[in-house]
Amino acid sequence: MRIVKVFSQKRILSVGLVVCLTLAALAGCGSVDAGSDDVIELHEPVAGEEAVMYTEPAARRNLYNAQVYSAVVFPYVEEYSYESSRTFGSFAAVPGETVQAGSPLAYMDMEKISSRVEAMEEKISSLTESYEEYRKDAEEELAKLKSELEDLEEILDNLAEEEPEQYVAGADGQEVFNSAYASWQNNSKKWQGQYNSKELSIETKQEALRQRRELYELDYKYYSGQLRKLKQEREEAVLFSKISGQVVAAGEYSPGGSVRANASVIAVGDLNRKYIKCEMIPTVSRLRAEDIYAVIDGRRYEVEYVENNDTDFSLFSIKGENGMVSVGDTAAIVVVREKKEQVLTVAVDSVHREGLQRYVYVVEDGKAVIRNIQFGASDNVYVEILSGVEEGEEVLISQALTAGSKTAVLEKGTFEITYEGNGELVYPLKTVVRNPVENGEVYFQEYTAAVNQHVEKGDVIAIVRVEGDDVALARKENDLKRAKERLDDLIAQGDEKNEETIAQRRENIAEMEEEIAQMKADYGTTEIYATVSGRVLSRTNYASGDLIKDDAGIAVIGDESVPYLSLENPSSYLHWGHMLELSYTDTEGQKRTAEGTVVTLGADIGGVLSSKNVLAALPEGGLDGFEAAKESSGGRYIVVKIKAAAALNAMENVILVPKRAVQTIGENNYVTVLKEDGSVMPVSVIVGGSNRSDYWIIDGLTEGMKICWE
Repeated sequence: MRIVKVFSQKRILSVGLVVCLTLAALAGCGSVDAGSDDVIELHEPVAGEEAVMYTEPAARRNLYNAQVYSAVVFPYVEEYSYESSRTFGSFAAVPGETVQAGSPLAYMDMEKISSRVEAMEEKISSLTESYEEYRKDAEEELAKLKSELEDLEEILDNLAEEEPEQYVAGADGQEVFNSAYASWQNNSKKWQGQYNSKELSIETKQEALRQRRELYELDYKYYSGQLRKLKQEREEAVLFSKISGQVVAAGEYSPGGSVRANASVIAVGDLNRKYIKCEMIPTVSRLRAEDIYAVIDGRRYEVEYVENNDTDFSLFSIKGENGMVSVGDTAAIVVVREKKEQVLTVAVDSVHREGLQRYVYVVEDGKAVIRNIQFGASDNVYVEILSGVEEGEEVLISQALTAGSKTAVLEKGTFEITYEGNGELVYPLKTVVRNPVENGEVYFQEYTAAVNQHVEKGDVIAIVRVEGDDVALARKENDLKRAKERLDDLIAQGDEKNEETIAQRRENIAEMEEEIAQMKADYGTTEIYATVSGRVLSRTNYASGDLIKDDAGIAVIGDESVPYLSLENPSSYLHWGHMLELSYTDTEGQKRTAEGTVVTLGADIGGVLSSKNVLAALPEGGLDGFEAAKESSGGRYIVVKIKAAAALNAMENVILVPKRAVQTIGENNYVTVLKEDGSVMPVSVIVGGSNRSDYWIIDGLTEGMKICWE
């Protein structure tokens, strides 16, 4: 760009006319002949006046029409959920832990379903035992009846052989009825009757056994089917990983809490299968793009869009070798709508319009000459010239281009983002202390353990009062007394036939005694204890005198053996695998440092498991001499914060430009390049991202260029 004084003999183009010509298309100031050979009519200047024109040579440059999306290298992730609503039990794996395909990840609450399985197994066992006992007795009785029937059959056979003549010759030679036959006939009828009766008894017993067997088989089939369903339900209560990898996210669930159907519970990532994830790119922009590529550590990677069901993010696979890429690396997805490389351009504000014609003013021998032009692509700052102007010709512009006082020679370097934040210890393995009283009404009195306080197993968590049902207890004690008396009577009889009944009554009495003992213990309960050692994470909001329902939660205790550092990540600087330097003061007042590693995907994962915080794994054994919470004067326990800092190598081997050297015009970014002849040239650039001081450049600038700015 240069500043010129335009003369024609002793006449100069007036400043007012230049402005009018510049704004003609927009403001309607006058009409100008658009002939390419016409010289603008010049006006006499005011005495002493010199009209100063700003010009810029037509030059070759790159024109970009591109959109850059911040992205991150993301692992292949599988999220696991239940098809139906469940009650949560516990996690089998925690964030950062390596798991194999087939490893358990989480358990639902299986206490109730296990008790149902046990009850069903006992029912089937009792059913089978009862049937087998009946079958054995029936078959023994049938065997006895059949043996007796055989004896009767033998008697009848013998009688048949001994059958006498019905008539015999009398004294007078006439046939008379044989009295022996009458005796035999009576005897035969008697045994035949017994035989028929025995045969009927056998048929009746066989029919009863058949009916009992059919009923048993039907019941057995039904209950066995129910048992299979219960066992399958118990098996499905465990979430298993289908891939080998690392746990990258886990939901905020506590034992006894509800888990909605199809809500993600835990996620596993395969860090060897890498993708690039960014905010959602509109489908129209993606399909119409001239080019889409990724930049990671200053290297360009070709990518391919991956169809997915996520409506908040776009996912791309990396074509070719990606061994230098790691999960958690910062990336950028560049969507190039249009790109023109080294095309002849002039400034947009140098182009004027009259009707359908476009023209510029070119300086020739000190004269401003109109040139009709044909134009092509534009980035709204510069426009491509297809004809009408030659490279290097000076074109009038409305504003001066000046070289800034600050300069720099471009070099490639590491673009760093500094993270600083405070975190606190959290515990993913949790236990819910519940109301243990099964009998009577339990009324809350007060808590004896504060939130964030450490407790040992057996420490008192809360004071309660139990109102027992004395009438029910007296009735059960009276029932027990009568049962014992009836047992004593049976024993006194000394009859062997009563042995089975005696054993059953003794078993019933033992159960009654156990139930009465439990009632008395419940009625005497005044304290609820911690079931594990750990840190009280929360308490149910009870007021003194509130009724506590059966099995209701009292407090949640975190397992301090597996602590994580929870860090806020509002700008999404922290990603999987980033290393952190932690600093804290120990219990003796000494300053200490340690290292942590980010082991969750935070907001990167999206959906139900998305979190504004990330979790960092701590060194094995935790933090030496660190106290997670301190008791305040009011009896509360205040969480102790831990400082975390990280210099994140967000991008390596990239051109860095000071922020003040980048001028944003609309959607485009420009940097002023200082040429060897001292002139300046605005250069269009694609900006990847920024930190507090610099931008990193994707395209448009190269090493060795000299730039300037104010």
